[in-house]
Amino acid sequence: MHIFILGATGQNGQMIVNSALAKSHTVTALVRNSASSPLPQDSNLTIVPGSTTSQADLEAALRSPRQPDAIIIALGHRRSGSSPFSAPAPNSPHDLFESTTRALVSAIKAVGFATPPKLVVNSAQGVGPSWKSMSFPVRFIFSHGPAMRIGLADHERMDTLVRESGLPFVLARPTGLLSGPARDVRVWPADGKGAPWIATITRESLAAWLVDAVEKDEWDGTAPVITN
Repeated sequence: MHIFILGATGQNGQMIVNSALAKSHTVTALVRNSASSPLPQDSNLTIVPGSTTSQADLEAALRSPRQPDAIIIALGHRRSGSSPFSAPAPNSPHDLFESTTRALVSAIKAVGFATPPKLVVNSAQGVGPSWKSMSFPVRFIFSHGPAMRIGLADHERMDTLVRESGLPFVLARPTGLLSGPARDVRVWPADGKGAPWIATITRESLAAWLVDAVEKDEWDGTAPVITN
């Protein structure tokens, strides 16, 4: 399969690229600066310079080298510090997810697809009905950390646009992210019912699961909470 990845140079994005390549998929990545990209040299990887909020850049990427079967969105807001209570970084737009999704849906329509691509989104626990599945301390951080609060609101708007796009989708809601190798992933309903009260998942596990969601139709049209 051919996969287009947005946010490919972020922590999660790099792992998603590597996971897709390891499974012999071809990948296109749209990056701001191709000269300084941390992505690997690989004959199955096409790097296209551009902005995720530019419809013209997205259209170019959607045609390079061919139309994708699926699109993985793994964008992230940047913070001014490492604390969850840090303010957003000055160069991190508050509406990055929303603006990117609007531009992407328009670009997909402009390019024209015989078979609509599936959108697989690296969302977050706390979006939609999964909010109640988080422990009180985590909800407190999301409610009072400026960058966390802004990011969650942007995720909500992006999720609405994805659902309204008419495209096949999977909205993955990972819990707390940790370093570590890929492990088995447990999939919970959209409200997170049954998930551990303070749950985690490794980034490598998340990356592998998102690629699995591209390959399978098991989770299409759903927004599962995922944990290790």
